[in-house]
Amino acid sequence: MNRSRTLLVPPFPLATFPLATLLLSTLLTGCPKPAGGTFMAGDTPETAPAEQLTTTTTADGLTEVKVDLDRDGKPEITNYFRERTDAPRLLLRKDTDLNHDGRIDVRSEFDDGGQRVKEQLDGDFDGRADWVDHYIGGKRTFSEVDTDFNGTFDLFKYYESGVVRRKERDSDADGRIDSWEYLDETGTVVKVGKDVDGDGTMDTRNQ
Repeated sequence: MNRSRTLLVPPFPLATFPLATLLLSTLLTGCPKPAGGTFMAGDTPETAPAEQLTTTTTADGLTEVKVDLDRDGKPEITNYFRERTDAPRLLLRKDTDLNHDGRIDVRSEFDDGGQRVKEQLDGDFDGRADWVDHYIGGKRTFSEVDTDFNGTFDLFKYYESGVVRRKERDSDADGRIDSWEYLDETGTVVKVGKDVDGDGTMDTRNQ
């Protein structure tokens, strides 16, 4: 695969990457188009309100809403809602196309309380996730990263109170962890471990 193309966003979590956060904040605040579907005075294609393209029901009963942010007739955001009779509809998933190629670049999933439970990012726009964040109670606890973009996750990060406290790597792509890093609350590596015989268990440890 040709890796010479420019990445719009690298495979870093959205919460820590300013450009992606800015893009998403712009995407997520789009409002329905004006009455009659026309621009308001002073609007340009770049500043005009977003347009809701279609609303359909999926096979599993969710309401799918496609939103066109730049009013080019193609959706950049697809929201999936669960309708409720006793409360406003609940957003369960948001798919975002950052580079307008028709493929999902960011997929965010939410629980019944509206908190994020999983977020996938395709940093090189090849159609598959390169970074996946997992959340418990709205806090990130675990990340899977494909550092060489070969379709296999090889770096795993574990968080405590929002800070990475352990990293595990599969450096030879055999499906087994072969190196470990333990970090303190400041992000400083305080201990490392290696698997030297390829059995998936730590053989050496340095502090």
